[in-house]
Amino acid sequence: MEFLSPAKQASAEYIVKRSKFIGTVSPAFSEAEAESFVESIRAKYPDATHNVYAYSVGLGTPIERLSDDGEPKGTAGYPILDVIHKRSLRNVVCVVTRYFGGTLLGAGGLLRAYGKTANLALDEAGALKYIYHSLMRVRVAYDQFGRLQRELENQGCVIDNVDYGEAVQISAFVKEEAVPALTKRISDLTAGRAEISVSEGKPIPSAP
Repeated sequence: MEFLSPAKQASAEYIVKRSKFIGTVSPAFSEAEAESFVESIRAKYPDATHNVYAYSVGLGTPIERLSDDGEPKGTAGYPILDVIHKRSLRNVVCVVTRYFGGTLLGAGGLLRAYGKTANLALDEAGALKYIYHSLMRVRVAYDQFGRLQRELENQGCVIDNVDYGEAVQISAFVKEEAVPALTKRISDLTAGRAEISVSEGKPIPSAP
């Protein structure tokens, strides 16, 4: 599984008819992380007229939420989520803060302003490809460790931890689709002596 997310937190401003819109975006990999980010922006701009947001997070079927925060229904959170969809982004949260400038923009004007601000902020953030990796733990005798480590590195795995005890246990993140073949390869290299377990991992940024 792979997807695009913002490369970093970023913000951008857009002014129309004296209303100031501030878009702030961030990668977020859970609903709790997205909600926490929304609250942090509300705390940063407590005097704002509106703090509108949308996010899409999680692996598999994404969890998506939006809020118009007092703007006419469908004119604020929806255009932000629409921008996220059009950019094919996942695990992203975007908050657009508005300071009312005294002139009503109308439904069409709001749609354009919130969408434009989200686009500007996402332009500033850039995009980064993430690939889901499973976590593989392999326990081997010391005389097999060097061979195992080289194999994991040659296969592009991301070594997370090495525990030196009575035997050596190495933990590495492995691309999900590579797990079956790598499991067999390790078993062959160690003559079936390796103890291998695979558990839930995490998305890891792809090398540029």
